[in-house]
Amino acid sequence: MARPQGKGWFRTRQQTKGEFVYFCCYSQDPATGARREKIHKLGLVSQFPDVASKWKEVGRLGLSSFIEKSISALTFGDLVERYDSSGAIEQKTLTKKKASGTVYVIRHNLEDYCLPRWGNTVVCEIKPKALEEWLRYLHDKKELAWTTISSKVKQAMQGVFKYGRKEGLLAADFDPFRDIDCEASSDYEAITCTPEQTLIILNQLEEPEFILTLLIAATGLSISEALGLQWADIEHDRNRILVRRSWVDEIGECKNVYRKAPVAMHPLLGGYFLHWRRETMYAKPTDWVFASTKLKGAKPRCGSIAGQKYLYPAAAKAGVFRSVEERSQNGKLIRVRYFDLSGRPLRRWGWHNLRHSLASWLVSSGVDVKTVSSMLRHSNVKTTLGIYSHVVDSNRLAA
Repeated sequence: MARPQGKGWFRTRQQTKGEFVYFCCYSQDPATGARREKIHKLGLVSQFPDVASKWKEVGRLGLSSFIEKSISALTFGDLVERYDSSGAIEQKTLTKKKASGTVYVIRHNLEDYCLPRWGNTVVCEIKPKALEEWLRYLHDKKELAWTTISSKVKQAMQGVFKYGRKEGLLAADFDPFRDIDCEASSDYEAITCTPEQTLIILNQLEEPEFILTLLIAATGLSISEALGLQWADIEHDRNRILVRRSWVDEIGECKNVYRKAPVAMHPLLGGYFLHWRRETMYAKPTDWVFASTKLKGAKPRCGSIAGQKYLYPAAAKAGVFRSVEERSQNGKLIRVRYFDLSGRPLRRWGWHNLRHSLASWLVSSGVDVKTVSSMLRHSNVKTTLGIYSHVVDSNRLAA
């Protein structure tokens, strides 16, 4: 009896080295249209004790297009591995790749949240009800904000499903998130610094942390853009800084075309750059402005470590938030915990808050919003007003 195209079956054969199992399926010759049987060797029968393990191996070998979708045994972990190794994780459109920082965040969410829960689960067995319970677990137990869950974790997982559908590994209508409504708004408001607090922070720092902080606070560059600067990018004769790349563990493209716009550089900031270039060991045009001394200038330094080691303590002393030291009985420092001014544990703070602070101060000082938007290199002025500008308390009181 002829087997229908699009399905597969298993066959065993006894050989000198043992009994082997094979996956058989029909495929159509693209040139002649003739249907031909294809045989794929899976391995020894002893390696696949049940039917489920055989289907899983078929999925791992990329033969899911020959399997009925309802019985495909491709696991979520297998699909993520293909998604990443194929380069699809980096592709934004047919002609443009995602920024390296965006890819880093996607990988982080897949590895730290999605794979531990779903890595060994057959993709087609992932159900909306189980996803809902998992999302609540991330919020209640892992203390992730709903906006993070919706815009980061959920989107990372949906990207994997989209890749599977496009490659024919999943059914065209497969989307377990379709029936789940996840909270997208947030009550979080970024903690900003006043210009006076920023000056206190700067007075506690030495080079290169001083100039790195001043650069971000005065221009609104992101930490990845600042760390991606080379000396050739700083044009003193034109009082501007060229933004050509970003750095998040590796060299990458800027977030979008708007973020590639040059940044105005005040002569005072330019003077600090000249001084730092005379002091650093890495001063050639192609050297990193904030080179890692540990790596002998081969790469830029790590922004997160610099933030935790220098920026956090300085901001706490400036009164932006509070710090509490935990010490052992003999007085040895165990760790430092940070709290906002209302006494709640600090949710998140870092270099990006200096960018928020600059936008808030400029808007509250009456600077034209369009000018502020162009300084921050936003693609839409709504982003400047809706996310990055936080009206200070004195303005609220006056209103």
